[in-house]
Amino acid sequence: MSDSGMRSKPSDRGTARYAGVVSDVTTAFRSAPPARPSLRDRKKDATRQLIEDTAWQLFIDRGYDATTVHDIAEAANVAPRTFFRYFPSKEAVLFPELDEVMEELAVAFAARPHDEPALVSLIAAMDDVADEFSEDRERKYRRFEMLRRGGQQPNSAFVTSRISAAVEEMVRRRQAGDPDGDLQARLAGGILSLVVSISNEQWLAGGATSMSTFEDETKNCFDTIRRLVVGTPRGVATERG
Repeated sequence: MSDSGMRSKPSDRGTARYAGVVSDVTTAFRSAPPARPSLRDRKKDATRQLIEDTAWQLFIDRGYDATTVHDIAEAANVAPRTFFRYFPSKEAVLFPELDEVMEELAVAFAARPHDEPALVSLIAAMDDVADEFSEDRERKYRRFEMLRRGGQQPNSAFVTSRISAAVEEMVRRRQAGDPDGDLQARLAGGILSLVVSISNEQWLAGGATSMSTFEDETKNCFDTIRRLVVGTPRGVATERG
């Protein structure tokens, strides 16, 4: 769409085109592939798990900001170089599930039809891995509280940059040869990272015992984006029939 088109009142034809995309997005939520085994059910490397558990205990006891990589390595009885073999930074051990979930998302995205709009595929893939994001809510809430007490945002630049980079790579690979492929990849990465960040904040804001799930919040975010684009009334937009 041109800049001038964005400034002018949408035509009926343009609205119909967006409505078609909305229909595709709604269908994508209902047609995601069956969920795969939980990440928590997979056997983790014992040293990685030791470092992760030790770091979290130190974060709880001392505070995230007051804990260094050297502190974690010393308490886990490993060398700092061993820490960095498993985690590139202190932030990475604070978000140990992130890279694994991004790998899950890439698999789910690749399984979608390649002629499906990339954003529709990403939404369906997000639906497929939402349970992975929702796992261990109590621990994630503790993380949220630790960061909030330290005056930090629960979704740091580390998280958003990793999500954006992973999504961009997925879309760029699929859209190879498309003149707008790189732009589509960048936009998709920005949209998904923003949705994940806001969904996570909304989910955690309800507290560790809330009945809301990350999946619920993600779907609500996409419904809201849909209303921003098409203007469909809330009651209609959230129907999934």
